[in-house]
Amino acid sequence: MTDTATTAVATDASGTVIPFPGAPLPRCRLCGHQGHWLGDHLAEEHRITLDDYLWAYPNSPTASQDAVAELDKVRQRKRRAHPPLDTELTVDIRGLSVCVNPDVAEDVCLPLPDHYAFPEHGDLGIDVLEALIAVLMRRHTYIYGMPGSGKDAFIHALSWLLRRPTLFRQLDPNVDVESWLYTREFDDVGTRFDEQELLICLRDGCTTATGRRIPWTVLITDFDRANPDQAEFIRVIVDSITGRVRGPAGRIYKVFPGTQIIVTANTSGGGDARGRMVSANPIDGSILDRFERTFEFHWMDWADEGPIVKAKHPLLVERCPDIFEQVGKATASLRKAINKNKLYGEFSHRALCAWLGHAQDIVSVTGRVEKNLARRSARAFLDKMPDADTRLAATKLIDPHIKGGLIGRGIDSAQRGSLGGFKA
Repeated sequence: MTDTATTAVATDASGTVIPFPGAPLPRCRLCGHQGHWLGDHLAEEHRITLDDYLWAYPNSPTASQDAVAELDKVRQRKRRAHPPLDTELTVDIRGLSVCVNPDVAEDVCLPLPDHYAFPEHGDLGIDVLEALIAVLMRRHTYIYGMPGSGKDAFIHALSWLLRRPTLFRQLDPNVDVESWLYTREFDDVGTRFDEQELLICLRDGCTTATGRRIPWTVLITDFDRANPDQAEFIRVIVDSITGRVRGPAGRIYKVFPGTQIIVTANTSGGGDARGRMVSANPIDGSILDRFERTFEFHWMDWADEGPIVKAKHPLLVERCPDIFEQVGKATASLRKAINKNKLYGEFSHRALCAWLGHAQDIVSVTGRVEKNLARRSARAFLDKMPDADTRLAATKLIDPHIKGGLIGRGIDSAQRGSLGGFKA
């Protein structure tokens, strides 16, 4: 018997009839039967599996080309398509429903700070809400305030949660700002320019996974540490008519529409007014005026800060939760005095975490909760005070709120450093 063109039909898994054009059909080596698919024939007529058949007759055809082609079509029809991106994805921030960019990769967003929560209470709660509106509207924004008031953390959190591509840069007097935009090299041929990341982002925007082009946010921190030449580069970028950026060889490019510049600083641009930010420089008023929005951030209210520091220090929550009430009252007392210029020092969120962190370290190392834990661990921030008089003033402010008090106990050199016989 020879192979011949035979017209036949087959069915898919749902019983749908699949016609096949005439084509040579595979023949059963056991009985001569022809068909587009021999698997069912072998099982029904010969009671053997396809594997057994191919073991006995290696490389024997078992399905026609037409059957294979039609099966591929069926599989393609049944293959599930990748679910579409949720273009309506939103996240709630301070009661506002804000759209998220689901097609933006994580690696172009800033990381979410540990245990971050958007402040809702006190002055900072108001500051954050107003700044949030400006940032969502993509306004060029200048944010300044005390160290540790959460200026950069606020932008980091928005970048991560909203999937907003954000480029981070930090200023100091030694930074070559031009190198953020392009670099130049000299060789035998001449001068060669290489475009750098900031220039590319400002000019071209960000291409998402779906091919969209969206604007970048650029966060520049410590902007008040810039010298006049460093600050000058920002002038044309935040121009209210048409943002521009200078590229290699003096070439000028338009900034991608919607690009947002956010700078953070400890001062409002007038230089050091408190004697504590000596590296802060005055900033040209015409540059400051080009920022569409300016906001001052204050320190957190304890209603917001308390839950955050508890999340950061779980051992203290478990072993000595009363320390948070003591430290919380002391925090309010210190910051009130600082804000009224009655205490020459700082007590930022970082300083608060240094105090509680040292307390947690003591418990971790010794395995004990001492009665004077809050008093003993206070030196972790008191020793940061700039001089002995300021240290004494801070001690007097927090003394009423700490069990056992601080004055004359636990802060003198005879009491410091004892681990109660613990051996490392």
